[in-house]
Amino acid sequence: MRHAGKTRGLGAVTAVTAVVGLLAGCAALPAVDGWTPPAWPETASVATVLAGPDSRSGSTADPAKAADPDLAVVPAATELAEIDTAGLIDGRIRNDGAGLQARYVEVQGLDGFNSRVAELIDAAIASTGVSDFTPEAFDASAGLADRGCVAGSTTLPAAELLADPAFGPADGDGTAVVCEVVSAFGSVLGVAFRTVTGSTLEVASDQTVVLFADFEAKTAVEPTVMWSPEAAAELWDGAVRALHRDAGALSAAALQPPSDEQLALASAALGTARIGAASIQFTLPAGVTSEELVGLGVPATSSPLTVTIEGETAPAGWLTPVGEKLLAHRGTPFSGVPAWNAAHAVDCDIAACVAVTYDDGPSGYTAELLDTLAAHESPATFFMLGNAVAGAADIVARAAASGHELASHSMTHPDLTSISLKAARKEVLGAGKLITDVTGQPVTSYRPPYGALNSGVLSSVGLPAILWTIDTLDWQGPGEAELIARSASAANPGDIILFHDTHADTVNVAGDVFEALKNRGFTPVTVTQLFEGAVPSGRVFGR
Repeated sequence: MRHAGKTRGLGAVTAVTAVVGLLAGCAALPAVDGWTPPAWPETASVATVLAGPDSRSGSTADPAKAADPDLAVVPAATELAEIDTAGLIDGRIRNDGAGLQARYVEVQGLDGFNSRVAELIDAAIASTGVSDFTPEAFDASAGLADRGCVAGSTTLPAAELLADPAFGPADGDGTAVVCEVVSAFGSVLGVAFRTVTGSTLEVASDQTVVLFADFEAKTAVEPTVMWSPEAAAELWDGAVRALHRDAGALSAAALQPPSDEQLALASAALGTARIGAASIQFTLPAGVTSEELVGLGVPATSSPLTVTIEGETAPAGWLTPVGEKLLAHRGTPFSGVPAWNAAHAVDCDIAACVAVTYDDGPSGYTAELLDTLAAHESPATFFMLGNAVAGAADIVARAAASGHELASHSMTHPDLTSISLKAARKEVLGAGKLITDVTGQPVTSYRPPYGALNSGVLSSVGLPAILWTIDTLDWQGPGEAELIARSASAANPGDIILFHDTHADTVNVAGDVFEALKNRGFTPVTVTQLFEGAVPSGRVFGR
């Protein structure tokens, strides 16, 4: 994922309405005997930040205040523009029938993180009310190859997010999922996922959750398990006190305890934690209020409120052991994201999947093809000839290590229906054994040369026979533009496309093919991924 540093025009002006020490100020209300303030770090401060117009006054904050030397502008939780997040698995799903667009990332090998992301996508699909969700593809002008997270997308005004075709559903009506890298330190990467449902006229729901991937511990952590039961109430207390001071009422008096509704807002904010090297940001949903604010005639906030806690430690007593372990990584350089690998689970019930396959290799062109697949982070299935495998063990091993699927195309490329069943079985399984000997991985399918197959061969070999739905006829040398037209331009979700990695044009055009597929909204997969690990028996043409 290479979008962590991308910026977009956010439109609204950010106004810093208060940056104050939590314990500062004179008491305008009577103090409560025996009350002591929460044990925030000495360096802690709270910034209540409103995006756009000040929702409590209806006016836009004066931008000149940001330059006032008496007001410190709190920086973002961490500077992320230079963080290298290449290796994240970028995803994007557009489905106009359901009114959905989702941009997301997954992490190679971190199943807990990826499962939680899948839950968020499933919930977004459920929010559309469509019961028969079917993957969709578009023409190449859709530009859907731009995938993954975009900096600033999780803080756009909700209506603007829905209206933006880069993020929102068709016509701005439905559900949008966006993401943004918000923390990176040590072996920890934090990604905020935001789901907005509604229309440009009325937003029905707007929720954000931050997931932390710890690559060293191979765990995924949500902020809600990082904070103690006391944290929500103290966060609310600090935010409300800042609002008091913003309204001109300075007091060290204890507030009335938050209602269950107010406590729920603070608990939700804990789930938005953006952790930097020396600060933590929380975003409270609209509706923050208190009895004291009501008494001052100050209405509940009508837009999200960001609270920034400055300091290298969290407030005393806030962290659970899980939180303490995660924050122990703060202050150390980010170690980077695990490298992309083609062996990554894909849900082809929601993604528009297509399997691109290559026959007759490995050849002198296969190494270049593997480079292209890595550059475009696209899996493929190679149906290899046994007599070619024997002389190219290094390429075979590299393809397998990269996560691509390797399968048999027989030893010598005969018409399997023209030889004995015993010979046909030996041709297919012999090539499979050579591949396994090199890679240590089982071969679980084959492609019959020329597509020639009968029931006797099927029964004798005993493996799924993978055919195709699109034959590019690349062996005829139609030219690169025609190869794109015959493959990427013609594909439908669930297709299996046939190429040969023994032709220069095929390998030269591979990058353009995968880029065109992705621009149409396709997710390239292996044949086994196309069937989510359960390839049907017998003849297999496509999903």
